[in-house]
Amino acid sequence: MSAVSGQSTTDQVLESVVADAEAAYGKDAFVTAKEEFYSRFGKVFPEDPFYESRMSYFLDFFVLLRPIPGESSTPFMKFASFNKSNPAHLIVALESFRHSIFEVESVVGSSGMSVLDLRTGEIYKVKSKGEESFRGFTKGAVFQGFLFPSDDFAFLGNGLVMHPSQALAIIKKFLKNAVKSVDFDEQVVLARLAFVQLKALRHSHAGAKRIYGNELAIS
Repeated sequence: MSAVSGQSTTDQVLESVVADAEAAYGKDAFVTAKEEFYSRFGKVFPEDPFYESRMSYFLDFFVLLRPIPGESSTPFMKFASFNKSNPAHLIVALESFRHSIFEVESVVGSSGMSVLDLRTGEIYKVKSKGEESFRGFTKGAVFQGFLFPSDDFAFLGNGLVMHPSQALAIIKKFLKNAVKSVDFDEQVVLARLAFVQLKALRHSHAGAKRIYGNELAIS
């Protein structure tokens, strides 16, 4: 079981979890998990310009959300049980992960921003890690992915799904209606949003607003 140093970032801890999972369960476990991910979140191909980001999103899903087949623990839960204090603040941050869809409320320089969780209404102060920059983010930007709260700020995962800002009102309405459903499942809703975002990227000629409106309409 890999250990992590006090100078690690959340990214490096996650990389250690992935390495341990591959050593323990083999590459076939990733293939099976990826097919499951594709069926729920939409399939991507190596030639897609957004392939790397989606693969980072998949790895976050694999490590943090998907139980190991035949077990109740995720790869991260098993890793954390061996690394509770090494380093403790990063383990706690990853244990407290929030998988959701967020709207950027403000950007502070290139290393900080404030984001609103569109599901819960909670606001997080996000801090860049290492050489990460938030220059590509602007007020009103909408994205989904994993966020890791730590003390007074939070870190972002690498696998972010960027939604078009013109679809924000549609997304908010969809979330509001989805929560009212008796069988509401937050993870199913987030998978649906990622699936629609991928469809909008592949059919940009049809207009993102139209695609989101049609795909997220409540029947």
